[in-house]
Amino acid sequence: MSTKRGDSPEKVNANRHIFLDALNLAPSELAQAIQISRDNVQIVTNPGLYIDQDALITRTQGVVLSILTADCTPILLWSMAKPLVAAVHSGWQGSELDVLGKTLQKMIDDFGVSPTEIYMVIGPGLSKDHFEVGPEFETKFPGKYLYSLHESDRFQFDNNCYLYDTALKNGIPEEQIEVLPFCTFRDEELFFSHRRDKGTTGRMMSVIGIKE
Repeated sequence: MSTKRGDSPEKVNANRHIFLDALNLAPSELAQAIQISRDNVQIVTNPGLYIDQDALITRTQGVVLSILTADCTPILLWSMAKPLVAAVHSGWQGSELDVLGKTLQKMIDDFGVSPTEIYMVIGPGLSKDHFEVGPEFETKFPGKYLYSLHESDRFQFDNNCYLYDTALKNGIPEEQIEVLPFCTFRDEELFFSHRRDKGTTGRMMSVIGIKE
């Protein structure tokens, strides 16, 4: 789904049309986050490219938020009380900077939605079994999210669990949070994985919008 990973633009555009047609959407409706693995959150009202953003929020009908991933975790959020949706890209860098928490707070503060009215889905991304990290992570995340590798100073990091707890901390009811059971590394027949494929791979697209 990405034009920046070495695939021809013609093939990427064909893939996007297949995907979006299945959802009865058009490429012209996409608001695309151009991600940098930070914590920038932008409210958008029009389709287009949004540079240096890792989370987008909209209440505008007909604007479809999109993010690209291939191991980092995509998160889609919506309100059942009013037209309001968000899309978040959160690898470990975004999680460390609390991009999900900042997105939730912006939805709550700027649009007056209650956290009890927000629903969300987390993933697919790397599972902890395939998310090996270095000793520096002990200073980045609480120990409950780090699983020590035997006879090593390295860990396995549970990013999806961290994101789930972030949602709970911001008041989202647990029954309104779904964590998908997939792993982009393990489930090779389903997903691209930057880590598994050693950097030479494609990207998946996640989308969310409000029907007109």
